[in-house]
Amino acid sequence: MLLHLRDRTLDVTDRTAIMGILNVSDDSPIAFSRVATSEAFDRARALAAAGAEVIDVGAHSTRTGGRDLTPDEEAGRVAPVIEACVREGLLTSVDTWTPAVARAAAEAGVHLLNDVTGATDPEMLAVAVEYHLPACVMHMRGQPKHHREADQDYEDINAEVTAFLLERTGALERAGAGTPWLDPGFGFGKSAADNLAMLDGLPALVAQGYPVLVSASRKGFLAELMGLGDRQDVEGLLEATLGFNTLAAAAGVHVVRVHDVAEVSRSLSVVNALRRHRAGLN
Repeated sequence: MLLHLRDRTLDVTDRTAIMGILNVSDDSPIAFSRVATSEAFDRARALAAAGAEVIDVGAHSTRTGGRDLTPDEEAGRVAPVIEACVREGLLTSVDTWTPAVARAAAEAGVHLLNDVTGATDPEMLAVAVEYHLPACVMHMRGQPKHHREADQDYEDINAEVTAFLLERTGALERAGAGTPWLDPGFGFGKSAADNLAMLDGLPALVAQGYPVLVSASRKGFLAELMGLGDRQDVEGLLEATLGFNTLAAAAGVHVVRVHDVAEVSRSLSVVNALRRHRAGLN
């Protein structure tokens, strides 16, 4: 599959690429991933050198109780970093659900809009159309920082997730945006069992024919699966992240979004080699 990102193309045929997380935030629950805007470009280059093919720049944490940022403050953090990355030739995405921030990122040259609210805001859709940008749409009941408050009783989680994502892709395509990406929304108001069901359902989601991104890096549900409760401050989350993303890659997802780029890159080299072997590409 070819991923068309503005004026660039990323070939993910029979392999999984890595999106590196770049937090220009002082509020991310993964402390080591935070970086000041003044140091962010150097971090972006380091992530790319470690194996990230897309740099995902975000400033506004989605965590419950996270600090609110004004659109101007958020844009002031992400836009200069995106502009510097684009000048360097790096592929970029912006992790935001705020249309004004998405517009600032688009003007800075960003290649992908990564919206946890599924581009349900008409103004976000308008940005994607105006700049003909692809948007990665994610499933989440409720709103960022408040998704745990929404009803999370699912009759069939894979059916609901797929239906929502396809409805959003249809809206984006009809409006004239770039080719949408799908993100099932691991960890967003879903139980450990729900997340396992979605992991098991990834091959069917990939079969829908759209680029699929998985973002599960160091999330609390991984700690739940280790029997440690829904937390992001326990040992073992790196190893759990490696295991999860290896399984996701084996299921055929096109991109994984991670904090630990070098480690995930090494683990994916094995599963990507196997996928190429099975496809007769080695």
